[in-house]
Amino acid sequence: MEGIARIEIQKRIDLIQIIIYMGFPKLLIEDKPRRVEELQMNVQKELNCVNRKLNIAITRISNPYGDPNILAEFIAGQLKNRVSFRKAMKKAIELTEQANTKGIQVQIA
Repeated sequence: MEGIARIEIQKRIDLIQIIIYMGFPKLLIEDKPRRVEELQMNVQKELNCVNRKLNIAITRISNPYGDPNILAEFIAGQLKNRVSFRKAMKKAIELTEQANTKGIQVQIA
């Protein structure tokens, strides 16, 4: 999945809460409503938590291109699509300027 900035897992005695911070939650929600339920089933199988309740919450990030992880995914996607690295870097810098970020440093290797 793309557009995920970070994932927080909070464990309590009777509950495991997973918070997914996404830049573009439409990709997960609008595609199919079953995707979230499917994700919940898969996580429950992996953790095999029988006596605990599992709660998955999806939180939207206000300016996704201000987040470094999402920006790195964007650049990687551009490079996969055979866009020249200079264009990809310039576009990334442009997107962060629009997100009112104080500064950016891009390094591609």
